[in-house]
Formats: sequence, C-alpha cells, structure tokens
Amino acid sequence: MRRFAPQWMAYDMRTMTERFQSDGMRPAAGDIERLPRMLGRPLRTYRDFARETATGAAG
Repeated sequence: MRRFAPQWMAYDMRTMTERFQSDGMRPAAGDIERLPRMLGRPLRTYRDFARETATGAAG
C-alpha cells in the first residue's frame, strides 16, 4: 500500500481492518431498520452477496 497511498492512509486501513477482525461490524441503533429503506432491498449476509455475485458472473 505504501507505493499507492500516503502513510496516514495505510495506518488508517490497518487500524480499521484490525477493528473489523476483533469486533466485527456492529450496526448502530436504528441501522437495521434504516438501511433496507435506503437500499431499496432487504439486508443480506456477505455469504449471500458472494453467492449472488458468483452466480451472476457465471451466467
């Protein structure tokens, strides 16, 4: 990453990734109700997203 981005961005990305690995991505209060309205579709897991993407790419 050092070749493509400033040092501060590499630090931020590492810090963010460590947090995701230790705590996961926990929604804030109201997010689970608000996000489907914003997206115009139900929420889905990453596994479902990956499956849908792979199926779409194969077709």
